[in-house]
Amino acid sequence: MIWTKQRGRANLLLPVAVTLAVGLIAAMYWGRGEPTAAQRLAATEAEKRPLLVIAEHRTARLQALYQLQPQLEARLGIRLKIVEYPAPPQDYFTKLVTELRAGNAPDVFTVPRDLQVDDLAAAGYLADLTADAEQWSGYAQLPELVKTLTRASFNEHVYVIPSIVAVEQLYYRHDLLTAAGISTAQPQNWQELLGRSREIKQKMQQYPLLIPAGLTWGMGSYTEGLRYLLASFQHYQLLNSQNQYVLDDNAVRQSFGFYQTLVAEQLMPVQPLLNPEPWVIPKYEMFPKGQLLITTCGSWCPVFDWGPGSRNPIADVANAVRTWKFPSADGGQPFALASVVYAWGVNAKSRQQPLARQLVLALGENDVALAYAKQLGNVPARLDAPQHPGFAALGNLMADHALLKDARALRTTVGSNAMMAGVAQASEAVLTGRADGERAQQMLYDYVVNVLGAAQVETPDLAAAERNSKGESDD
Repeated sequence: MIWTKQRGRANLLLPVAVTLAVGLIAAMYWGRGEPTAAQRLAATEAEKRPLLVIAEHRTARLQALYQLQPQLEARLGIRLKIVEYPAPPQDYFTKLVTELRAGNAPDVFTVPRDLQVDDLAAAGYLADLTADAEQWSGYAQLPELVKTLTRASFNEHVYVIPSIVAVEQLYYRHDLLTAAGISTAQPQNWQELLGRSREIKQKMQQYPLLIPAGLTWGMGSYTEGLRYLLASFQHYQLLNSQNQYVLDDNAVRQSFGFYQTLVAEQLMPVQPLLNPEPWVIPKYEMFPKGQLLITTCGSWCPVFDWGPGSRNPIADVANAVRTWKFPSADGGQPFALASVVYAWGVNAKSRQQPLARQLVLALGENDVALAYAKQLGNVPARLDAPQHPGFAALGNLMADHALLKDARALRTTVGSNAMMAGVAQASEAVLTGRADGERAQQMLYDYVVNVLGAAQVETPDLAAAERNSKGESDD
């Protein structure tokens, strides 16, 4: 969803409950008379509660937090000051880091994606929440994958409390494929997916598949693109036991090779990916019009990208658009990807440490997660969410939540921005025909070594030794 300042302001709900002091001022302004002694006392007592500042952004997220504000304040005996940050995730994160560096960031804030946790933790911006998390009853209800993604890879300490998770798969036009007589059965491997794509191109004369790539898609070239392909190798991990990036691996080479096939056979639209906002044409125009039939996306997409309030809504989207798990590259089972999005962290320099820690744990409870999930099209992070009476209100998202137990993810470490920038550059070279899969892999390897240093990247000799020790082949 494209957010503008004007649109966001126009749609924001006023806080469901404002402080009593503000309420009294408003009452006097509108000529409702002087407040009673009981009202004055209540306002005075409310003002005595400790104040916590919390940052939030985007219309849907702000609506959810304003809705939750009264119960959070009552539950913890606090006052919450909600600071509205810029809406686009990168703008939000830039402003957050700027204020963290300056020492005036809010007490509590969200980290947009799990792969940003390591850098913030290593920089000393996040309070260590390990003891708090392990004593919290909700921690035992988190899938192991989610627990892993909330810990920093360099010390295994917990730095964020998850609330919601993005579940990502392949989304396809079930209505159009069915009408064209093309199978909608789950592709089990890359070859089946390529075979289906070739059939779509031949019969429908449209682009079959989009896997994001290129410079202008930025970090999405990894998070919404290459990450799917790398995770298709059931034994591949982006980090080795020494916490180094594993880039000299067959999985990386073959993943870029998959892009090469899509480009060479014109199975993927390339020109839109070279535009300043590369997601707009393929996802918001071509997919709704049936000019693109399959795309990577997440549980939010049927709501924001193609739902009734979207730019180009798809009629009866729940039936017209359906999902496939991402197929395997090496004989494993098809899978869904999981990302911990907007987990809550505590400012390491907050002067309200005990209360801020209580607040992030409260934000990890199921009632809070459900309020956010419903607004954003994500799912609650906890496995016991189905026991909550409000879970059924998620509708189709309940099926996405059921995928959490078997979902996959790729863990990152410090320097993830450099790794993702390298992916964007290397994939751009494939899109423009300047590199094949092998050359793109070398470009990624060289870029990350140059930016992060050789110590952060597994060397080819070490990679070969580790593969040989496991009895794996280089072929």
